[in-house]
Amino acid sequence: MYSEEEKKQLMQDLVEMETFKADVGDEGKILQEDLKEYFINGNGDKEDLILRLELYFYAFKLFCRKQAKISNNQFTIFLNDSILKWNLIKLVMDDLTDFEFEIEAVNENNDVLINLNFTLHY
Repeated sequence: MYSEEEKKQLMQDLVEMETFKADVGDEGKILQEDLKEYFINGNGDKEDLILRLELYFYAFKLFCRKQAKISNNQFTIFLNDSILKWNLIKLVMDDLTDFEFEIEAVNENNDVLINLNFTLHY
């Protein structure tokens, strides 16, 4: 049996899970501008941007199975999941509005996994 305090905490956890909204402040918009500066003008540190991308997606509980990839005018996030959590993806898309978004299903070691591709057209 759960104590009253444990029941209360479980209910709070459940409500939090059902209404999850990551608060990343302006990091998404700042990251978008830094990515654009890197793609368009070549300014910025690629490794720093990769780390920031992974941390940004981690804040939304979207975990990477391998390092994010940046090349030319796009970046790819390799999700460690086969189920797309659209409500979380929508939050990311609300921040990264200048990028075209594409979902890619891939077969990796007999598992179907998801890659998210973001492309900047300029």
